[in-house]
Amino acid sequence: MSVFERIDRLESGPFAAAWRRLVGVLATYPDTPESALKTAVLTNMLGVIALGDAEDYQHTANLVRRFGHQQVAQIQNELDDLVRLGPHLPLTTAACLELARRTHIERAVATAGQPDEEASALAGKCYATAFWLLMADVDPLRPAPVPKDADELAQVIERRGVDEWRKVLAIIAANPWGPEVSRLTELAVEADLPAPASAMEWCAKVYRKRFEEAERLEVAKEIRRLVAISGCSQRQFAQYIGTSPSRLSTYVNGLVTPSAAMMLRISRSASALAQGATWSGGL
Repeated sequence: MSVFERIDRLESGPFAAAWRRLVGVLATYPDTPESALKTAVLTNMLGVIALGDAEDYQHTANLVRRFGHQQVAQIQNELDDLVRLGPHLPLTTAACLELARRTHIERAVATAGQPDEEASALAGKCYATAFWLLMADVDPLRPAPVPKDADELAQVIERRGVDEWRKVLAIIAANPWGPEVSRLTELAVEADLPAPASAMEWCAKVYRKRFEEAERLEVAKEIRRLVAISGCSQRQFAQYIGTSPSRLSTYVNGLVTPSAAMMLRISRSASALAQGATWSGGL
């Protein structure tokens, strides 16, 4: 049963004003696949918050299976701005809290007739959706001060909302290898906040991967520059540094990051070849 088929409950509940504003915004959208996806994601998000029926969680999981966590989270992150409920992101906060209720969701879905194994998997997808929604607007340039102790961290998490939670995660996003990662995780465990502790560990893993991908692309860019200044073709340059053209291609395209020793060889070889080209016209 869709959210629109349960509209009477929405219009008589505490989120009626948000629902009316959302419907007004959605009515202005063009008839496109992109707009249809936004409508599905945003109405589902409000349904999760306002209704919390098994079908709402199932719809969330279905959207994630089809479009992926990050795309769904980016759309979900628009809801508060669209309905203009203020800068503290109350709907995003409520959605994160609701979707993180793993045991509750698992029971609700199982009670609605789903097998236990499927209910558990669905609850896991919703839990992951809460994390990606929280991560959707983390800004490494806007970190909060590191909390002094577990009580201070608990106050931020229990009394404030997504905007402040994201500033805590921004501490990790700024340096996912730094000592703050273990410090914040330890404080969350000490404060008996397992979900935030898990979110901090996930955040570190996500940003380490993002940094590594960015670094790999930067190395690939530098290798392309070095091959270019050498005056050689890729095949010639590969032969000069003692590797195969296919292996060099993986470096050039960022598929593989060369070892430090290989990177040094590439740099020295490019320099030597560039000088040789000036002296003798190249290979």
